[in-house]
Amino acid sequence: MRAGRLGAVTLVVALGCTSLAAVSAAQTTRVDTCATVGQGAVGPAVASIQRLVKADADGDYGPLTAAAVAKWQKRHHVPRTGVVDAATWQAMPADVAQAACGQQVHGNGVAPTCAVLAIGARGPAVAVLQRKVGVDTDGDFGPITAAAVKAAQKKAKLRASGKAGPATWAALGLTGTPACMPAPESPAQQAADKAAQQKAAAAAKAQQVIHDQVVKLAAALSDAPGTTTNPVALAAMSFAGDQRGKPYKWGGTGPASYDCSGLVMASYLSAGITLPRVAADQYGAGPVVALDQAQRGDLLFYASDLTRPATIYHVVLYAGNGHVLDAPHAGANVGTRTLWTTGLLPVAVRPAAQLTLPLAPGASGWSVAQLQQALNRHGAKVSVDGGFGPQTASAVRSWKAAHKWGTSARVGVRAWLSLGVTPSR
Repeated sequence: MRAGRLGAVTLVVALGCTSLAAVSAAQTTRVDTCATVGQGAVGPAVASIQRLVKADADGDYGPLTAAAVAKWQKRHHVPRTGVVDAATWQAMPADVAQAACGQQVHGNGVAPTCAVLAIGARGPAVAVLQRKVGVDTDGDFGPITAAAVKAAQKKAKLRASGKAGPATWAALGLTGTPACMPAPESPAQQAADKAAQQKAAAAAKAQQVIHDQVVKLAAALSDAPGTTTNPVALAAMSFAGDQRGKPYKWGGTGPASYDCSGLVMASYLSAGITLPRVAADQYGAGPVVALDQAQRGDLLFYASDLTRPATIYHVVLYAGNGHVLDAPHAGANVGTRTLWTTGLLPVAVRPAAQLTLPLAPGASGWSVAQLQQALNRHGAKVSVDGGFGPQTASAVRSWKAAHKWGTSARVGVRAWLSLGVTPSR
């Protein structure tokens, strides 16, 4: 991974993620990208790269892929090498780089390298590590990441150094990815490469079947308005629309900037619904409908492997008429775009469909738990148990009394929407 190092730059800003004890005037930041990937490489990591550069995602890095990479490099002002080198990894959208760097890849087109990461490192390889150890994937290796690495090392019965080297990568199941690519060991490894290529080809075929289905479903959306009368979905879309023009920032949840899942979370929070923070988790935030039935406010998802929702890396809000509203990637702003189909899953998730209004004492379930979370955001301190009992009823009455809406514990649409959290727009 040292080939991906862009040089030493004095670290003067810790971005709130590094303690003062860990940062000194003498400390420097290095950029740890992932292994150089070029012709002769095969596997899911190659397929992810191919989808980014709009090449046939067959998982086999050949001359056509090299040409597509070179074309992408030219568009993004990166030296046209035709290989995914350090500069190219850095220029990629962060979510795509993280996905590809953490996927398996084999063959003689991958440079043998394995990063040793510690406090001060940053870049895609760090983000891959952070995702695996369960911390915020901001790409900066600070004390929180070091603590999580130590915990993973202890669990794997390794020396808890807080530094990630080959043994730690292996314990995390990331050996054989661009994050940690060992040198070929034997002819048996070459046979494994061939098997991996065959497996990648089969996987690519499965991906193509789903993609063809998605293309047909998406085509139907362009001829349908996709309107909704659901007031909660409309409130979420109103908030999201007001964020147009604000910049993308990895980890951003507003109000100044957003990443994709941060925009979705904030939009539904403004409408009183609490959603998970991460895009892959938001996939489970409501019932699913076929893509061609999508309505305004529904969530659409993009994955690096269409057969595995766990590989979701991007989420958008459906805006109707074949358009989406999202926070796309670094260097771009929140805005409305024409729906694209590369990596798109064939379903839409409808968070607002789970909400049942009005709510009254004696009710129970998901809607009540959402009400309790909304009340707590306004200082109620009720138990989030999904049961509309006396404690919840008292909190509702207090809230309504403060808004001069009477003393009833019943929660209708108007009261619900007033519980939304809407930060400065």
